[in-house]
Amino acid sequence: MLWFFLALATAMSVAARDVSIKTYKEIDPPEIAVLELAWALPYFLLGSLLVEMPPLDQTFWWSFFISIPINIIAYVLYLYAIKISPISLSVPFLAFTPVFMILTGFFILAETVNIWGAIGIVLIVLGGYLLHFTRNQGGMLAPLSAFAREKGSWLMLIVAILFSFAAVIGKKAILHSSPLFFSYTFFLVFNLIVLGGFSLFRRIDWRKIRRNTPRGIWLGTLLMIHISFHSLAIVNATAVYMVAVKRSSILFAVLLSWLILREANIKYRGLGTLLMFVGMLFITLLG
Repeated sequence: MLWFFLALATAMSVAARDVSIKTYKEIDPPEIAVLELAWALPYFLLGSLLVEMPPLDQTFWWSFFISIPINIIAYVLYLYAIKISPISLSVPFLAFTPVFMILTGFFILAETVNIWGAIGIVLIVLGGYLLHFTRNQGGMLAPLSAFAREKGSWLMLIVAILFSFAAVIGKKAILHSSPLFFSYTFFLVFNLIVLGGFSLFRRIDWRKIRRNTPRGIWLGTLLMIHISFHSLAIVNATAVYMVAVKRSSILFAVLLSWLILREANIKYRGLGTLLMFVGMLFITLLG
């Protein structure tokens, strides 16, 4: 059960990072990316130097390089989803990741779930419906219309699809190397590519980056904790189960968004998030 506690610690670090980003109202997503990845870079560089390099085969290399574009797209969409929509209407849609992973896990890793997994899927979908439910809504289809209008919600749903591929492909690379070696070397390359891309194709206010150094150190540290614990957990558990526990971050994030950001309509959003969390538990513990 060590993987469970590692995944739970990963979830807490993710929730803290998401809410922190939401409070940085004056910093746009590309600057958040530069701030976070630049300060995480020394951690991953040091980690890649300290971790022993295992024997690497062809499977590792194709998994490594396929994972990069998938994670870059997901990362950028994730930042925009958090910035443009309330935490309680965007982050919970990551609960769909284990739903999509049932398919990707089957085709890539030959992992399967049973009828309890199907029940978990129903609960997650129902929870997603309740997130956009309001007391004075105009009919039962109103939450679906609200979802379509809430850009952050459907952006995060796209992120969930991308993460379902990234998680199982990443696990394939881990199984053909080692958890920390893959994680540190992958995110060393990932950070350099994203930082280089934003520096070349996006105008960055470097004075703002320097002024927010403490925030950058905080975000970089949370990212390092997140990546390290994620890798150690997923190699010791079925990928869909581990990511389901990791996605309990949505519960922590919505709670923090209510306590810190005072987001509205927390009754229905909280209930919807709870249903999604219970659905993930069905997939994790019984699926």
